[in-house]
Amino acid sequence: MNDPRNLTRRTFLRTAASLIAAPFALPLLLPRRSAASELNRFRVAQVTTGDRPVARPNAAFVLGQEVRFRTAVDVKLDRVVVALSSRDIFDYPFLLWVGDGSFPPLTDAERDHLRTFLRSGGFLLVDNVGEGAGLAAFDRRFRAELRLALPDSELQPVASRHVLFRAFYRLTAVWGRRATRQHLEGVELDGRLALVYSQNDLTGAWSRDGYGAWEFEAVPGGPAQREDALRLGVNLVMYALLLDYKDEQAHIDYLLRRRRLRPEDLEKR
Repeated sequence: MNDPRNLTRRTFLRTAASLIAAPFALPLLLPRRSAASELNRFRVAQVTTGDRPVARPNAAFVLGQEVRFRTAVDVKLDRVVVALSSRDIFDYPFLLWVGDGSFPPLTDAERDHLRTFLRSGGFLLVDNVGEGAGLAAFDRRFRAELRLALPDSELQPVASRHVLFRAFYRLTAVWGRRATRQHLEGVELDGRLALVYSQNDLTGAWSRDGYGAWEFEAVPGGPAQREDALRLGVNLVMYALLLDYKDEQAHIDYLLRRRRLRPEDLEKR
């Protein structure tokens, strides 16, 4: 029999989701040993709703590259898109939802999966990339759906002193491709940030084309603003991992030692 210590976070999410949906069920929990190491590799999975097309399709891949380059996290670089209606979302502890304009109301299955994912320990980053009316339309629909999925919780500004802003880099800005909102919003469940919501088009700052060139200009701050957006992305991943994988707390110093230092970092030491 497989050793229960080999259970991955993905197995935990699937297990918790199964028990919440059917508390008297006893699912098969243990993955095969041959799959364990592969499942332990981190991925940024992008979630879709209904039949909406994928927005910023390269951003999740670029974020994975940056996390792999800058930290000691074992990242599998592939493009993963998963429907919110699918139980496959429980295979990924970190999900990215990119919103571009309004979207149809979530189905019962999508809403239930969203609720269960967040309550089971998953982390969801929601990035509103819409422009003008599109930004406002996604914002209204998303807030309405979140109230239906989590009626006892609501979005609140993430305080500037939150550990998220020290999870890897020390950050004072939350800019993305644009710099219109000076704070992030989030939902806390059981003392942890389970969801973070940005309206600054973070993924626009992360997006590269097929030739490796940046797809969008970061305005008004240019390259420095883009670097802040990339660092925020890394912090979001590190916060989710170090919070959820409790065994990793013992390795924080190791991870920081393995950090890929930049010249400006050396000047601060």
